Amino acid sequence: MKNIKYYLLGCLFACTLGTRGQTYQSALKQAKEENKLIFIDCYFTGCIPCAQMDEDVFPNAAVKAAMAKDFVMLKVDIFKDKLGDTLKVQHILNGFPTFLVLNAKGELISNNSGYKDPGDLIGLLADAKQKQLQNKSLKGYSATFKESDYPAFYHEFAKTRKGITEQIIATYADSLKNMKATNALMPFLISRISTAKLNEAILNDYKAYQALYGEAVVQALVDKALLQKMEQQLKTDKGAEAFTQFLKSYEGKFPANIWKINLQTLSDRYYLGIQKDTVGYLKFAIQHPVLYQYHFSALYSRLLSKKQLTGETGQLFGKWADAIINEDSSLELIKTAANLNKAIKNEQNYKKFMQMAIARAKKYQMPTTSLEQEMAAR
Repeated sequence: MKNIKYYLLGCLFACTLGTRGQTYQSALKQAKEENKLIFIDCYFTGCIPCAQMDEDVFPNAAVKAAMAKDFVMLKVDIFKDKLGDTLKVQHILNGFPTFLVLNAKGELISNNSGYKDPGDLIGLLADAKQKQLQNKSLKGYSATFKESDYPAFYHEFAKTRKGITEQIIATYADSLKNMKATNALMPFLISRISTAKLNEAILNDYKAYQALYGEAVVQALVDKALLQKMEQQLKTDKGAEAFTQFLKSYEGKFPANIWKINLQTLSDRYYLGIQKDTVGYLKFAIQHPVLYQYHFSALYSRLLSKKQLTGETGQLFGKWADAIINEDSSLELIKTAANLNKAIKNEQNYKKFMQMAIARAKKYQMPTTSLEQEMAAR
C-alpha cells in the first residue's frame, strides 16, 4: 500500500511540473537569460526514495525558495522520457534519484545520488552555486550529446545495463591513448570495473580525475583500487603494522578530506571484514572521524539486531556518534545517533541528539511534532 502511495505521489508531482512545458533546450535558454543553474531530478516511477523526495523535500518551503532563486528545475523519468535516454549515456546514473546540476552551457557542475533531506539538498544547491561562481565544471563529461563520442558497448550498457565484461573493459583500457580525454573514463565509471592501468592512474593523480568527473562519482573507483591494493599487500601479513604501513604509503596521494573517506572504507574492510574486530574498528573510527555513506547506520543496525550494542562495543559506538554527528548531519543520522544512545542507556546524549534533530528540523522547515512528542514522553 505504501508503494502505491509513493507511486501516485511521484506521478502527480511529475505531471504538475510537466504542465509547465519545460524542455531541456528551454531550460538552457532560461538559465542563460536569468543567470541560473539547471537542476535535473533523474527518477523513475516506482522508486521509493524518488517519491519520498517528491512528498517531503521538493515541496519544502526552504527548498522551494532556494530552488526558485538560483535554479531551473527539470524532472526526468529516466526510463520513460526521451531525455532520459540521452542522460543515461551522457552522465553517470548509478543510483536513484540522481541529481545533476548543469550550467547554462550544459556543462556538468555536480552529480549526486540518493535521498537528501531538505538541509542536505539545500547544501548541495549552495555548493553547486559556489562552484558556478568559481567558474568550475566537470570537463570529463561532454556538454552536448553526440552518440559517436562514446564506444558502442558503453552506449548499449548505459541503456540496458548489459554487455560490459571485464575483458571488454581491459581491451578498452589498452586502447586508450589519453585517459584524461573527455568521456574516456565513462565505461569504467558506469560499470565500476577497473583495470591495473586505471588503478595506477587514479591513485597517482587523484586530483586530476576528481576535477574531471567529480569526487562523488570517482570515489567508487578509488575504493575499488585501494581495496585491491590492500588485499594484495596484506596477502602474507595481515597484522596491524602491515595495515598501518599500507595506509602510510597512500596517505599523501589524496586531499585530507578524501583521505578520511578512504580510511573509513579501508578500515571497514580490514577490521570488520578481515580481522572480525568490531572494537578495533570503532577505536580506529573514533581516531579518524568522518561521516560517509552507509557505514555508521549499517553497523548500528547490524549490532542492534544481533543485540551486540553492549559493554565496550556500545560505549565506543556512542563515542563514535559524538565524534561524527553534529547539527549539519542529515536528520535521519541525528535520529539514529539518538536511538543509539537510547539503546546504550545514555539519557544525556539521547536528549542532546533529539534536541539537535528538532533544531535541524526547525531550521529547514521540516515537521517537528513527532520529535517533540518523543522527547516529551521520556
